[in-house]
Amino acid sequence: MFRKMDISTITWRFVFPDTRDDLLVSETGRLSVSKVVPVHNIPANLERVRDSVKKRNRWGWWSIEHFDTFFSTILKFGTLDNSVKEDAWRAVVLGVEQHTETLARIFSNERLDSQDKLAHLNALQMEVYILVELYQCFEEEGKSSHQIVTTKKGKGKKNKEDASSWSSSERQEGLHALRQLLDLNLALLWDPPVVHETFVEQVANCCYKLLENPEVVKCKKTLEFIFHVLGVLIKRYNHCLGACMKIVQLLQQHESLSSPFASLLLVCVRDYDIKTVVAQVIREIAQIEPGELARDTNATRNYCNFLLELGSTCGPVVLSAISSLLPHLDGDSYTMRNCVLSIIGDLIGGVLSEEGNEEKGTRETLFDRLELHIHDQNAFVRSKSIQILTKLIEQRCVPIPRQPDLVEKVVGSIQDRSSNVRKNALVFITTYLGCNPYSDKLSLESLKEKLKEEGEKLAALKEELSQHAANSTQDTEDSEPPPADVAMETEDAMETDPETARKMEMIQKQDLIVQYLRDCVTFTEQMHRVIVLVSQLLASKSASDVLESVDFLVSAYEFGLKASELGIRKMLVLVFNPDQNVKEAVVNAYIRLYIKPISGKKSSPETVAKNLMGMTYGSTVGELMSLKELVKLLIEKEHVSPRAIKVLLDLLVDKPEGTQPHELSAATIILSMVASVDHNLVVQNMNLLITAGFTGDLELAKNTCLLLQQGVPAKKQDAKDFTRLEETHRLVATISDTLLEKFDTPGLDWIGFSNEAVKALYGLCEVPDTILTDILNKLLRKTFPPSGGDLLDNVDNCTPTVNPLAGLHMYRLLSLLGQVALSTLVHIDTRVLEELKHRSAVRQQIEESKREKKLQRRGNRTLNDSGVDAAEEELGLQGATADDAEVEHVRQVLEREIVTGQGYLARFAPLLKHICSSPQLYPCHRIQNAAVLALCKFMLVSSSLCEDNIQLLFTLLEKSTDEKTRCNIMILLHDLIIRFPNLLVNWTGKIYARLSDQSVKVRSTTIRVLTNLILNDMVKVKGNISELAGCLEDEDPKIRSLTKLFFAELSKKSNAIYNVMADIISHLSDPETGRDKEQFQRIMKYLFEFIDKDKQAESLVEKLCHRFRATRSDRQWHDLSFCLSLLSYSERSLKKLLENIACYHDKLADEEVYSNFLLIAEKARKTVKTEDLLNDFETKLRFCHEKGGGDGTAGTDEILSQMKELIIKPPPVPTTKQTRGRARRKKKESSSEEEEEEVKEESMAKPKRPVRRGKRKPPVSSEESDDDLELPNIENNSVSSGEDSDDFETSVKGAGRAGRRKPAPPAARKTAAAATGRRGRR
Repeated sequence: MFRKMDISTITWRFVFPDTRDDLLVSETGRLSVSKVVPVHNIPANLERVRDSVKKRNRWGWWSIEHFDTFFSTILKFGTLDNSVKEDAWRAVVLGVEQHTETLARIFSNERLDSQDKLAHLNALQMEVYILVELYQCFEEEGKSSHQIVTTKKGKGKKNKEDASSWSSSERQEGLHALRQLLDLNLALLWDPPVVHETFVEQVANCCYKLLENPEVVKCKKTLEFIFHVLGVLIKRYNHCLGACMKIVQLLQQHESLSSPFASLLLVCVRDYDIKTVVAQVIREIAQIEPGELARDTNATRNYCNFLLELGSTCGPVVLSAISSLLPHLDGDSYTMRNCVLSIIGDLIGGVLSEEGNEEKGTRETLFDRLELHIHDQNAFVRSKSIQILTKLIEQRCVPIPRQPDLVEKVVGSIQDRSSNVRKNALVFITTYLGCNPYSDKLSLESLKEKLKEEGEKLAALKEELSQHAANSTQDTEDSEPPPADVAMETEDAMETDPETARKMEMIQKQDLIVQYLRDCVTFTEQMHRVIVLVSQLLASKSASDVLESVDFLVSAYEFGLKASELGIRKMLVLVFNPDQNVKEAVVNAYIRLYIKPISGKKSSPETVAKNLMGMTYGSTVGELMSLKELVKLLIEKEHVSPRAIKVLLDLLVDKPEGTQPHELSAATIILSMVASVDHNLVVQNMNLLITAGFTGDLELAKNTCLLLQQGVPAKKQDAKDFTRLEETHRLVATISDTLLEKFDTPGLDWIGFSNEAVKALYGLCEVPDTILTDILNKLLRKTFPPSGGDLLDNVDNCTPTVNPLAGLHMYRLLSLLGQVALSTLVHIDTRVLEELKHRSAVRQQIEESKREKKLQRRGNRTLNDSGVDAAEEELGLQGATADDAEVEHVRQVLEREIVTGQGYLARFAPLLKHICSSPQLYPCHRIQNAAVLALCKFMLVSSSLCEDNIQLLFTLLEKSTDEKTRCNIMILLHDLIIRFPNLLVNWTGKIYARLSDQSVKVRSTTIRVLTNLILNDMVKVKGNISELAGCLEDEDPKIRSLTKLFFAELSKKSNAIYNVMADIISHLSDPETGRDKEQFQRIMKYLFEFIDKDKQAESLVEKLCHRFRATRSDRQWHDLSFCLSLLSYSERSLKKLLENIACYHDKLADEEVYSNFLLIAEKARKTVKTEDLLNDFETKLRFCHEKGGGDGTAGTDEILSQMKELIIKPPPVPTTKQTRGRARRKKKESSSEEEEEEVKEESMAKPKRPVRRGKRKPPVSSEESDDDLELPNIENNSVSSGEDSDDFETSVKGAGRAGRRKPAPPAARKTAAAATGRRGRR
């Protein structure tokens, strides 16, 4: 069905319908579809249309003649074949192109009358309508088919049969035809010559619909066609306002359109010179209410993404409209604030930093707004502002005069509570240091010296200029005074005097140099202050803080900032950090500093060796341990080559001329760290090390002994091939001679050397006890002059006047005795025990092989299962019994044959006890200290000796006047508690008492010891924990910090702080022994931060309420009510507080107590949703306060009886199902948290049915239970004082293995051994 075309008969107009059905309704003066073409006729009609278009018949009238066919195609689109749809599309596109050519020819050569205009206008609008509708049909079909395919076959898979025939190329053909059409002056078809708005909307809406399709957005070429169509509409068809509103509307709904719309506006500005549309869109977004932006976060994010891309591409245009966005910096949406700040950063770094830009005032204003948000209330905004400033620093767009103040503001953010802000602040400081405009070497001392020199030069130049001016003035005075006008000319001549001009020019240049150096010094001093803050962040729990701090410190070290050396040393401990990223960053930092410091190229072996040696200078024991781990990691990564190790070894052996003693010691220390990875370094170079290490320098000899200790293989497989040294080895004689030669020389670290020498002998030699006995005998002969008797047997009769032991020899001898006892303990408990076990295993293997051979000789090759099991059980029993016997044997040896009984060291025990118990006879603190240390080490060996002398030890701890002695006792008490916990369980109160010691060192040591013991469950927390809590208010900040660290670690144990909270409150609020009010409140505020579970708060509420009845003063009321106000209240805890109102109702008359309870009610309103409960609580509080606060005549019974009227009716009794549900929930809650015994005792539990119990086992006595404990290895350092060394080191490795457990009964051993044997066999 098609119409014959006659232009003269066209009196109707085509009007774009609101819906397709509108065209089916006949209306005068408007085109309507008379009849819908059946589906089976559409292909034939389309064939005729295609032929007509191909033949260029009737030039533009195909749309009029065949409109019914195309409209029917649109209506029946879903039922047509793909080939028919494609034919319709090609015919329409081809027809539009031909009509475009016709119109172009007509507009250029002919004049149209009104009838022709109407005909072409109708044809044009009908073509556009058909094209737009077909676009919509294809898009809807593609969308539906995509959904079907995704549902059936999974995301990303396409079914060729079901997929739409629509393709990107076909989309582009239609858009290209539309653009060619719109390029014509189509307004000539309208009268007046203005294109109707509905025509523009049809084309524009088609483009916007296409943009809503994600597949279209992904195709850049299609987007270009769409952008140009819309650009033409905006440029020539007055679509600017409509486009702006549509863009804002679609941005709100579609996240994927942010980037396309920004590109669209860029096309408008670049290709069509339409700048107003950009400003108009920005104003439309800026007019959105801040509250709406805060609510609709998705739309706000879309707006921000659009604005950010627009700001980066159309900077100059955005700059003109930035004033409309600035009010959003004060809005509620932090996302929009971040967006505006980013745009400001792009403008400053782009448009406002270009050469020739004159808008300096605008740049300063934007800088001010950017800096203002460094302290924004939102952490994301603070981070974003610092990120933007970092980018500007990299681009060098920050004016130098602004930089010092800007850096000060950002430095304050290093201590921000947000880790992200801290991270970005550190990145900014690191970037600023790398991009600083001053120098690449910032040595403060050299800069100050240079500033002083240049300042003197400037002063000299000024002095020369003044002298020159004075001479000129003198010459003028000698002559007759000229007239006034002549005098002025003379002054001008002086100013233009070449010499004066030259000097003034030199002064100006020198002034610039001085100012530059002054700025350098200011900047360097500023960086030094920053380094101190950044070094503190190395201990942060946030990995980002640590990583950025490491990066900054490395950069500061590379720039020559001397203060960074402290931070570089602090970094060493981070090699033990459990976070692998932190550990890797630290290792890479040291590689960057010491291995590859020059542009990433690896340094020479000599440089690497020198750098490693330099890291040991001035290092503490902890830093050396960290350095040892670092060297191990560097060797594993092959950054320390064998050539570098050889350089160190050659330096030690050859000792080149000019080598300093400290360099030799450093080389020895590094070699010992290397040998800890490969012990063959020591084994293969043993003689060289002995020759080079024992040359008279005692420090070098000590480090050599430390190096030789690494010759003992750490791995068991390596230990099989290790041969220990005989008594006649050269090393034994060398160490013995050195000990004896230096024994008389004061001022040396003889004790440090002797400790390491003893360890080396015990580790390397076959019979170390015999060697040390011989050495001790020689030293005894030096210490005790021959007097015809054994002085050790008559120590009680010695007096200071005749006793020669009160000197240097006695001090050193006592120290050596303690180290020998300690090393003997380690030697027996590790090496001897392992050797005994090894021999037992060998014997067992021999017996087993003999048994197998015996069975083979008998010919009994097939044993029944019971026989095999019996054999296995017997063998297993033998192995288990042998192990127990060896452990018991070692325990008995340590107990009876080392420091007690007939052991050689046992002879010295009375001497040590005598010196310790007779301070009036031995007033020298050094001898007292050495004797106490030695006695404690003796006590570590034997429990009987420990039990006999523990009273003496605690007496010295309490009464000794030397703080170092008390510190050493405290450290060794830590070792004793770990080794013999049951012996010291009743003495822990004495340890807690040292928390009130007058010495800060003693208090600090006590806190460290208690922290280690409590966190390792060696000491119970209850009882005296309140004394530790009181240390939170110690006068020393270091002690306060240690105490806070202890409670922070204790809080990681489930319910640990909750279990002791009631005792802490009780003791600290005691009017006689507690703390003052302000201290108590500060302590409680800190501790209550760890009460974070509702069940804990509920139990504490009940406990504290009951404690009101036991109070004796108003102060206790105030403290308890204050503690209650610190808790977070749930509905259950508030009910518990209300249920126990009888405990504290009489205290509510006190104003402070009442104010605390009002604070509780105020806090509860934020978390409790039951309004009736809150009102009931507040009503009863007011009632009790008013009744109790009157004349005081109202008694407890009277008030409680009056309160009954205020009680809210209880809720209805729950049904059986509800009860069961609550019971299940209660059971689940109780199983998820650990409950303290006190909570169980205080709660009113229902009586339970009696449970049958078996025969109870007898309790284990405290004397025997010590043997059943699994004791950990002990390795601690004790501190002492002395002439030779300020540090005494106690190292007990593996102590406590012997004597750990009592042998099990035979039956139990047999059962366990049998099970072990079976498992081993299988």
